[in-house]
Amino acid sequence: MKTHVLFDFDGTLVDSAPAILTCFSRVLKAHGLQARRDIDDSLIGPPLRQTLETLSGQSNPALLDALSTSFKEIYDGEVCQSTPAYEGCQDALEGLREQGLTLAVATNKRLLPTQKIIAALGWKGLFAEVFASDSHPGHYTDKSGMIGVLLKAGAIAPQAAIYVGDTDHDGHAAAANAVDFWPVAWGYGRFSSQEQPLLNPQQLLERLAQLQTHK
Repeated sequence: MKTHVLFDFDGTLVDSAPAILTCFSRVLKAHGLQARRDIDDSLIGPPLRQTLETLSGQSNPALLDALSTSFKEIYDGEVCQSTPAYEGCQDALEGLREQGLTLAVATNKRLLPTQKIIAALGWKGLFAEVFASDSHPGHYTDKSGMIGVLLKAGAIAPQAAIYVGDTDHDGHAAAANAVDFWPVAWGYGRFSSQEQPLLNPQQLLERLAQLQTHK
């Protein structure tokens, strides 16, 4: 029986690309840098510092610190709060709660903007836990570790949980913790596996209901 549904955030619950990509462009311009690759949806998901290093082509720690600070100042202000949810996600989240499932977020996004977006969408009461890249310093360094710590903190058996995400990276993180992974078709990633992704949030509700009934 599944009791917990864990969610990636960017590309899974919210369409964060427009705001984030705008901020990347503004940060590079502010520091007189040219993008070393296209600023597109494929940049969404990895940790901020890693993405800034890839985008700028720079590895100097002081410069990356400055770029990160600039990004946070721009994004954490009002920009992040304009991030919309994907159509149908709120109904799906509320439906899952009505089914008695406990919901949580495990995201590479930083905690502050994640919380701001959740608050702006009116979702503060929907999630039992929100784990972010910087929410538990020293306890994990990647999403695999994050999910492991989340499971341990909540005393959640891996077989009782599902992780929902939009990239192969999400799938690998779930597999590393023996958690079932359900990919979605509406995010930023593409999947190398043959597993059929969910085509819309309503399918998440339907598939879970069928799964619970068959147990």
